[in-house]
Amino acid sequence: MKELNLIEVEQVSGAGAIMDAAGALGAGIGAVIDAMNHDLTQSSQNAGQILGENIGKIVESHLGLHFPGSVRF
Repeated sequence: MKELNLIEVEQVSGAGAIMDAAGALGAGIGAVIDAMNHDLTQSSQNAGQILGENIGKIVESHLGLHFPGSVRF
């Protein structure tokens, strides 16, 4: 069985630095929207985080497909 390197593990698990950063950015934008609307449920923050993480996954997948092994996070 092949041992996975760091990039391959991140691609399989979907948990990379870009995804984390995009999720944090989305959560921050959502928190601002929640604060402006006086929303205590944090629904915009949660939606922003999910959206950001999914965008980050797409970017990581693209980088992993086109630059395998050369991309270091």
